[in-house]
Amino acid sequence: MAPNITMLDIEELKKTKLKPYIEQSLKHKAPDPGFHAMMGHNIDLAESMYIAWTTSFGTGSIDHKLKEIIRVSMSRQAHCSY
Repeated sequence: MAPNITMLDIEELKKTKLKPYIEQSLKHKAPDPGFHAMMGHNIDLAESMYIAWTTSFGTGSIDHKLKEIIRVSMSRQAHCSY
């Protein structure tokens, strides 16, 4: 089955206000560049989602075990071999 959404070019997205978020993601290797490539269709939503993601997963406010459960669940839903 073909994807329903086109993945945008990361280099093109770096020309938007997403640049600092993309660079931080690449530096820390999380979230995957595909996050921006997919979410970049709506720049404001991508920015908000990234801030929510880093706040939730990067501040230590969520237990590591729960983060792993979320990651595995999401990969299964996306049929990813994670």
